[in-house]
Amino acid sequence: MSSFLVDSYKARLELVRSGNPVITTRNRILEIASVQQYHGIVERAVLNFSTTWDNWAGTPAVGFYSIANPYQPVLTGWLPSTEYTFWYDMLRSEKPLTFFYTITPIGGANYVSNIALGTSTEPVGEGPEDVSP
Repeated sequence: MSSFLVDSYKARLELVRSGNPVITTRNRILEIASVQQYHGIVERAVLNFSTTWDNWAGTPAVGFYSIANPYQPVLTGWLPSTEYTFWYDMLRSEKPLTFFYTITPIGGANYVSNIALGTSTEPVGEGPEDVSP
């Protein structure tokens, strides 16, 4: 299992209407960036929590690992929309965090069969200091 230490994240929301008849798809996206590694590479994970994936079955993959640019590898994750809150809450409240993933080659492509986000050796609740009044 591969992993990287999380440095930062960005969140965004999307609403897409397409097709005939029109279908509305709701996407919540988390873009997670690693700490810069000693050779300058920053790994990224783009997790798409979408209503598209809510009832998705039959595929042994949760994402794809692209090394089209080996200096900027990107893991794209396909997750059900109901999982967003769990991932977002952990990103907001815990630090340091480690992003774990397993690459499983399928037909010569780098699919991802497992992703996880955790505190690793740090105890839960040791996030950023609360400086609110």
